[in-house]
Amino acid sequence: MLLFLLIINIAGTAAFAVSGALLAAKKKMDWVGFVFIGNVTGIGGGTLRDVILDVPVFWLVDWYYVVICSVSAVITYFATQQISRKSNALLWADAVGMALFSVLGAEKALRLGAEIPVAVIMGVFSACLGGIVRDVILNDVPVVFQKEIYITASLCGAIAYCVCFGLLGIIGIYAIGIGCVVAFTVRAIAIVTKLSMPAHKGLV
Repeated sequence: MLLFLLIINIAGTAAFAVSGALLAAKKKMDWVGFVFIGNVTGIGGGTLRDVILDVPVFWLVDWYYVVICSVSAVITYFATQQISRKSNALLWADAVGMALFSVLGAEKALRLGAEIPVAVIMGVFSACLGGIVRDVILNDVPVVFQKEIYITASLCGAIAYCVCFGLLGIIGIYAIGIGCVVAFTVRAIAIVTKLSMPAHKGLV
């Protein structure tokens, strides 16, 4: 189980770092900017989650997460020459990271003794806050504040995991898998069909 969690953590961190680096490419940044934005995206949400949960920040203990983000960003720096600006690579990389961290954030909160509602929120924070910080730094409107189905997908994944593991007692690995699939599927449907949440009409 610990090895499985480590693999999922590394995969989610790398996916988010790549999504950050792809956005850096759109902004025509240098390789240092790629590494910085990759790290902000890859470890930002988990950092804020750990601060809120009042536990040691994960990458200060396991420093290799910074290396993973940096290497992923540098690889993306060279690989982006083969990626079209019209490609949805950024959306898909972000979707993978979101799905994995929605569940991993909830899993860590439950493991620390948090109640299910708190665990769900920690899952959403882990998945979304890094991207928000990234977009603010790059002067973009964060995707979670647009009509995109993003927070909703993260919420669905975190809830699915908490229900499967916390209420139904499904084995951890299977519960994590179900939560990740739910989050990614909801986001994937939104990307493919361009489905979005209805926006408020504003004040009269």
